[in-house]
Amino acid sequence: MYIVHVDDDPAAHELVRRARERIAQRADFIAVDTLRSALCVLSSARVACVVTEIHLRDASGLEILQRIQVAQPGVPVVVLSATAPAIHGAHGLDVREWLSKQEAEPGALSVAIVTALGRGLLATSIDADVVADGPEVARFGGFDFIACTAPMRRVLRLIESAAESDVPVLLEGETGTGKEILARALHARSPRRAAAIVVQNCGAVAEQLLESELFGHVRGAFTGAERDRPGLFIEAGAGTVFLDEIGEASPNVQARLLRVLQHREVKPVGADRAQRVAARIVAATNRPLIDEVRAGRFRADLYYRLAVFPIHVPPLRQRAADVVRLVRHFLTRLMAEERREGLTISGEALHMLAGYYWPGNVRELEHEVHRLVLTVAPNTRILPEQLATRIRHHGAVLLDEPLDDMLARVEIALIRDRLDRFPTKADAARSLGITREGLYAKLRRLGMWGSSPA
Repeated sequence: MYIVHVDDDPAAHELVRRARERIAQRADFIAVDTLRSALCVLSSARVACVVTEIHLRDASGLEILQRIQVAQPGVPVVVLSATAPAIHGAHGLDVREWLSKQEAEPGALSVAIVTALGRGLLATSIDADVVADGPEVARFGGFDFIACTAPMRRVLRLIESAAESDVPVLLEGETGTGKEILARALHARSPRRAAAIVVQNCGAVAEQLLESELFGHVRGAFTGAERDRPGLFIEAGAGTVFLDEIGEASPNVQARLLRVLQHREVKPVGADRAQRVAARIVAATNRPLIDEVRAGRFRADLYYRLAVFPIHVPPLRQRAADVVRLVRHFLTRLMAEERREGLTISGEALHMLAGYYWPGNVRELEHEVHRLVLTVAPNTRILPEQLATRIRHHGAVLLDEPLDDMLARVEIALIRDRLDRFPTKADAARSLGITREGLYAKLRRLGMWGSSPA
């Protein structure tokens, strides 16, 4: 498999090469400087993705895109151009990533290429109609996992390695990516599987109650403490304590957790003596915990104790090829649970699901499939118009829309997402690979400037 870059600019070749180095998927890099050379490659080799300028010495504009699609139908294309291309009338062209050379950098370009590669994998697994007959599902620690993409396979390899050890594990990933399921799989795969795994969301209860839940209390320790309570670390025995949303723990709870990790003991609230514990800690967070350390909201010493074995769980938008199999898997399971039969999904609807951003990740996808199972008549086919409105309208390309308007719409959606997910504009800017001042300039240019800079 190859990633082909078509351009006569050596600096652009270097940019694409650096972006390629950031990508885990195995694909060789080929640089050519004319459309004719590119078509020779496309006619003789399987190409995973084409990155192209749309002003070449021997062709320009839509002709380039059309001839690439004719040479290898369905190959995903990323346009990396010095000038804004006109795409009016680009019917049937699988081109969704458009980047300006003036603003492109390896990080943003690698994301565009990964997205294109995911769509390429997706296209090979979608027929005109897909029957929910059950995909190949990996059984891992007693749990089902869909992992046909390199990032998720890496996660499972790390989970398997961590399972054989007793070191703390820190799972980092967005809400809905399946961190608790991975924690349970890790426990089920470990020598501790005969003991219990207990789960506590550190952001779901007040500080005093969280201390009692984790470390226990003695009778009379506080109002309402009518009897002794052992706490989850004692209840887990030699098993696993899974601490979800660990970043929400208060400073006092963080100090007590540090003692558990350092001395393997807990002191119940109101007790005079500490008790030895043997449970292993697996923690999870929906935002980078090191950023919380830098902001002074999380103890550095606790972070480095928890992050002995960090595992980043990728969001679903970085696992486009997994979406197809996840949809099939959820259809099969949920139809059985709801006693519905014969439901299929059209290829067009499946493409639309795979192209959605999925801010709620796998959990949101499962809920959407569940809704479809309950609302679409049995023995029929799920069509695009039956998908949720937010999915149907996400990233819709209006063929008569000026390119600048289209790019602005995509840019606004991305910036809004980062501003929602990060605590400050400086953090959001870093996640976008630009400076804070650069973000302010974009906010003003896009008409998004409102609140004062954070």
